[in-house]
Amino acid sequence: MGYLKEFFSRREDAAGRQEEKMREKNQEMAEVWSFYSSMKKPASQETIVAMLTEIQEIRGFISPECRALAAEAAGVKESVIDCIMKLYKSLKPAAYEHRITVCTGERCLSKENRKRQEERLENLKRRFGIQGVIPPEGALSADGTVLLETQNCLKHCRTAPNILLDGELTEYDSLPLFSAKDGNP
Repeated sequence: MGYLKEFFSRREDAAGRQEEKMREKNQEMAEVWSFYSSMKKPASQETIVAMLTEIQEIRGFISPECRALAAEAAGVKESVIDCIMKLYKSLKPAAYEHRITVCTGERCLSKENRKRQEERLENLKRRFGIQGVIPPEGALSADGTVLLETQNCLKHCRTAPNILLDGELTEYDSLPLFSAKDGNP
């Protein structure tokens, strides 16, 4: 009986600590909103990036709700926040660990490369449990650890077809996110 009492006591303590951390994060977020809302020129790109960076440091990523609040604090439309987030790849729209970008530019999808690049993209989608067409903002893997996205051109046409892993040009065969059974083409 004492074991159960101790077990539930520990669970309550852990839940209390978790709740306290959440209160602290919410307090930090309130301070961020307050600070940036009170600025004379909160709509400058530099200021918005600083605000988004602070949000990401607190939450680990920038959720749609946080993007909406950031737009309100800066006095801009949410589309401005979305554009800035696309421009600054270090700003994460979700809590993923890796970002894979597959080039869909003219050279990467040329006659000799098209089939190979399309097979690679399909293998990546299958590997990460992604269905259908990848939207412009990318698609998260089933476990939420990988963001798979396509980009019209990665500006490395000489080495086509191209793939970026966390912003670094990578050979498809050397992607560390695969096991031997995944069947890399």
